[in-house]
Amino acid sequence: MKRLLIIFLTLPFWCAAQTADSYVRSGNAKANEKDYRGAVADFTKAIQLGDTKASTWFYRANAYANLNEQREAIADFTKTIELEPNNVKAWFYRANAKNAIDDYTGAIADFNKAISLSAHPSADMYHYRANAKANSGDYAGAEADFTAAIRLTPNDPALYEYRGVAKSNQKNERAAIADYDKAIKMDPNNADLAFYRANARGNLGDYKGAIADYSTAIKLNPRNAEAVFYRGNAEANLADYENAVADYERTIQMNPRMPHVYKYLANVLGHSDDSRAALAYFGNLIKKDPDNAELYLYDGVVKKDLGDKQAALDDFEKSIELDRKSSDAYQARGDIKLELGNYAEAKDDADTSIKLDPRNSPAYITRSRANMALHDTSAALKDINTAVDYNNKSNDYAYAVRGDIESAMKQYTAALKDYDKAVELNGGNSENYIKRISARVKTGDRAGASQDFKKIMELNSKDYSMYSRLGYLMINNRFYGEALQTFNLLITKFPRNVKYYIQRGIADEKLGNLHEASADDNKVLQMDNASIDGYHNRGSVKAVMKDYDGAMKDVDKAIMLNDKDDKAYLIRGNIKMALKNYQGAKDDYSSALFFDLDNNIEAFAYRALAESYLGEKEQANADLEEAIRLSPNNEEIYYTGGLAQINLNNKAGACGDFNRAAEIGSKAAREKVREYCK
Repeated sequence: MKRLLIIFLTLPFWCAAQTADSYVRSGNAKANEKDYRGAVADFTKAIQLGDTKASTWFYRANAYANLNEQREAIADFTKTIELEPNNVKAWFYRANAKNAIDDYTGAIADFNKAISLSAHPSADMYHYRANAKANSGDYAGAEADFTAAIRLTPNDPALYEYRGVAKSNQKNERAAIADYDKAIKMDPNNADLAFYRANARGNLGDYKGAIADYSTAIKLNPRNAEAVFYRGNAEANLADYENAVADYERTIQMNPRMPHVYKYLANVLGHSDDSRAALAYFGNLIKKDPDNAELYLYDGVVKKDLGDKQAALDDFEKSIELDRKSSDAYQARGDIKLELGNYAEAKDDADTSIKLDPRNSPAYITRSRANMALHDTSAALKDINTAVDYNNKSNDYAYAVRGDIESAMKQYTAALKDYDKAVELNGGNSENYIKRISARVKTGDRAGASQDFKKIMELNSKDYSMYSRLGYLMINNRFYGEALQTFNLLITKFPRNVKYYIQRGIADEKLGNLHEASADDNKVLQMDNASIDGYHNRGSVKAVMKDYDGAMKDVDKAIMLNDKDDKAYLIRGNIKMALKNYQGAKDDYSSALFFDLDNNIEAFAYRALAESYLGEKEQANADLEEAIRLSPNNEEIYYTGGLAQINLNNKAGACGDFNRAAEIGSKAAREKVREYCK
């Protein structure tokens, strides 16, 4: 923000003595020619000759201020105020001088006085007081003053720019962007405005918008290394690693001392498609500087991300050998030991990292994860709380890890709050949304989970491994429409990946798109005629289409290929249910549970339904209770339970289950409520 430049005008003066008057005249003439040192000398001689007018002290104060000798200026403005207590300009200029020496409290007090003495305070008075408030950390007060200045001069783009900065500093990024938009319309060639708006968009997770603005800022000011660096960050967040690498390397050329640039470059190189080039980058630097501990640290980060954990460990150990006081190196080695399953050693490294730097937030996260792996939940929570406390304004990862710990403890409501905070701090990180989806499903908030799915897709990331995990998460939690969209995207990118056709076929079947599902299953078997998933999925589709003979042949083929395929037994049980072979269905559901007891929640519910047809009331109720215990917010289980209770002549129990299924979102259950629960 700009400081007040005091411009000398030709001002009237009063004659006290001929010689003093001539020095004042000479001083003003020199000041107007910007010879401020000569002006100070002349005003000083006038004062020495007995000139006691407030204006002379004021003139010399101005000259000192323009020489950036602010303390001398303040002393002369103070003398002016003593002689003329209501001199608005003296209060105003002294305030500006105090602001220049970082005396923001004194500056604000002087601005207050100038404004109170002025019948019509100027926009500059509010503007410069806003500067002082912003510099002192009072961003709300600064925003209010910029607003007052804007009312007086609504066409000054700088005021909107600075008010936007004040809003950004209050984390009110959307309002800040609105101000930057107005300023850019008035001053479209201002590189700073594009840069500030890019920062605000990035903070909101709008990385595409941020990249566009950073590009504009760079075009307007090609020397802005920060804009290049931050554009790289935005590209990395969108998994556009190729462009991120290029921007980080360009940043290093422009400013090799840019904080953290090598660290960020190491992180994106580890995701590069060209692993050889990624490994070569820090390898070449190490050849030139083999005793640089930091280079080994970053080389290890690259190797870790590329999956070579042992090579990464070797690099971290070399970094520690060269620098025993590197907290970051011990923390990095602790992280890799966690991934290698050496939890006690990982904890020891985190301990050392924390001793070296007691405020190293990532080290507390590492130790928290190690403690969790060692089943010390209380210590894990203590450490992750410390990590959050030390970096609660920007450490979304700490909140996400704490959410993970709470999820593992089945404290899903608490976990959801932490995932909310992680999303708030980094709305462009798809991992935070993925974690929150799981917590929302566990708490029954399927609408919120669906919104998170949509948000991830809007981020337009190029991280296809993330989309793959997301697709499986959608299938497992019965978000079939969203899953279909995701696997369509993946198949477009990877048309020979059999697994993606399998999952898309499941989504289509669940959505009732039977011909599309059958086409995907046929495609799978064309690409891999020994695909167990292909056979049992196609068998499932044929069963829905009432081709029971064809369905049975496909599922039997899947079982022949793998007689421990629990899904095939589950599907064959469904076929037998359709054929009213309830004992055979029960046997197949039992086989599915035998081969995978933990993940076959539906098998408990379906076996209960078969048992209800067989009149086995106690067994049916026990299976339903177990299914609900394992998945308390699953509408399909409650719906199946309602059908079982109808068979067992328990109308009240059936209506309770149908109503619960309808509350969660089952359309079929709502029909049953209308049919049975009048």
